[in-house]
Amino acid sequence: MRLWLQDLIKFFKNNKNFFSMFLNIFLIATLFISFLYSLSRTNKLILVPSCQFEENLEYEATANVGTFITDGEEPTEDEIITFFNELFSTRNKAFLTGNVEELYKFYDKSHTYSQYSLLHEFKRIAYLRDWANERAITFSTIESTPKIKDLKINNGTYSIVLSEEYKFKYFYKDTPDIINDFGVVLLHTVDLKRVGNSFIVQKDYYLDCFQEGLKDYKFDLTEKEIPLTKFKTYNINFNRDSLNFDSNKIYDRKAAVNYANKYCGISWANDKSKGYNSNYYVYTASCGNCTNFISQCLADKTEGGKLKQDKTWLYKPKSSKPPTVSETWVNSSKLINYLLNNNRCNLINTGNFEILMDSFPKIQPGDLISYNINNSVEHSAIITGFDNKGYPLVNANSIDKYQIPFDLGWSNDDITFSLLSITE
Repeated sequence: MRLWLQDLIKFFKNNKNFFSMFLNIFLIATLFISFLYSLSRTNKLILVPSCQFEENLEYEATANVGTFITDGEEPTEDEIITFFNELFSTRNKAFLTGNVEELYKFYDKSHTYSQYSLLHEFKRIAYLRDWANERAITFSTIESTPKIKDLKINNGTYSIVLSEEYKFKYFYKDTPDIINDFGVVLLHTVDLKRVGNSFIVQKDYYLDCFQEGLKDYKFDLTEKEIPLTKFKTYNINFNRDSLNFDSNKIYDRKAAVNYANKYCGISWANDKSKGYNSNYYVYTASCGNCTNFISQCLADKTEGGKLKQDKTWLYKPKSSKPPTVSETWVNSSKLINYLLNNNRCNLINTGNFEILMDSFPKIQPGDLISYNINNSVEHSAIITGFDNKGYPLVNANSIDKYQIPFDLGWSNDDITFSLLSITE
């Protein structure tokens, strides 16, 4: 053994360069092993300077609103909002004028999802302009307010959940001094790509308040102007001078309407607007929230219409747990059938817009409208008022709506409406 060590020492003395190289390799290997050991002792890699977001950051760079990845090249929230303000303002101007030339710059025409999103905007522009033209309505202003709900950044794509709160103002051509308004909130799921100092839309999906009126419109993304295609003008004048809040024996119509305005989800609706009522579960992600909202308006004992619940139509809250709720409370078709079968409402009329026109003077605030596709109830809303021509206005949920003309977005040939008067 001693002889072997003497030979090894003699070898290193005669080969100093080899000894130096061996020592360097040994040091590098030691450092690398130490680095791997340190990684194995680190549970999570923190990319955002706030511990409250740690659970979201294991596999991708994620940020909640107001918190962005700590890289000088990443955009601020203000930059993203500025982009959406410009996009929505340009789109809203196209609603008024029909000119869509400026919209192309916001979308990536080489990207299939972006093409789909732009085509959808063209259809919406065409539909709203035709709908207004048939009713001799002129929109004076259309405003949108964007608000970022969630943001994720992954491989250069900004995936954003964004609410867009609209405020539409309109007048009739023969009464230009009387302005009516209504509101809608849409929830967008958007993918953006950074291009220079701005962005481009790669995807924009949302549940659209105009969806059931778009099927007849076709475009090919070469258009500069969206033409009017419907010219029949309805005589919209129902001579309703003021709201009629005649109370039934039980049903408090005025309270039901006030409830619908307060909890419709539109921030500017009135000075008491509170979003949704936190005493009730929200069903938007499952079966939709429209019927849950209508049931609240009709039955809430504290602020709503105070209709009595029973074992078939029931909502029983539970603290910190899902409530006990009947299917009739949250399903439009079942609610309408229940009200009719138990003589809690009367059917005034069913049909398309033109058929119903003669029936509009028969309905009151607090009555209901059901929306039927191929004779199947798909949606419901509560009548909350009338514009200066007596046009029925409704509030609804799932897509939040405040005093919107009742048929706007529901114009396909397979759609009918049912007018229902609460009798109790």
